[in-house]
Amino acid sequence: IPKFDVGLFYEASIAPEFYLRPELNFAAKGAKLEGTPESKLQVNYLEVPVMFLYKGALSGGNVMLGFGPYLGLGVGGKNTGNGNEFDIKFKGDVSSAEAMNTLYLKPLDFGGKMLAGYEFGMGLSFAINASFGMSNMAPKLNGEKPDATLRNVGFGLTLGYRFGKK
Repeated sequence: IPKFDVGLFYEASIAPEFYLRPELNFAAKGAKLEGTPESKLQVNYLEVPVMFLYKGALSGGNVMLGFGPYLGLGVGGKNTGNGNEFDIKFKGDVSSAEAMNTLYLKPLDFGGKMLAGYEFGMGLSFAINASFGMSNMAPKLNGEKPDATLRNVGFGLTLGYRFGKK
């Protein structure tokens, strides 16, 4: 389900045309769960990706290629289905009683991100990006490893503007 991210980044030059780009993003992620009943999830994270970025000159701007790890902290969410809406809670280990009434996810997510795009000379940029979660977001149930595997995977378009000098 399409959602949005909003954030800030800083680019530190580490070599000619290569940068380290830490970010701080508020990331909304969505999913549709099929079954009976069908439900929709929206989960919100504070994410800190650290991208290794190549920016090579091309036609008055820069082509951008980047990759790196991210760490996310769950800060809220909603589970909507069958005419009801419930808050999503974050906990690493839940009891059977807790799991009966509420959807729980692990609070920490980590994975990798990639991007490819173009930055125009005036600072405006666009990119396509992908994030691949590596952590299983399903919490333990009564101390036991979960049967389910839930991972955050997303694809998106980025529109950005760089303030300040090149």
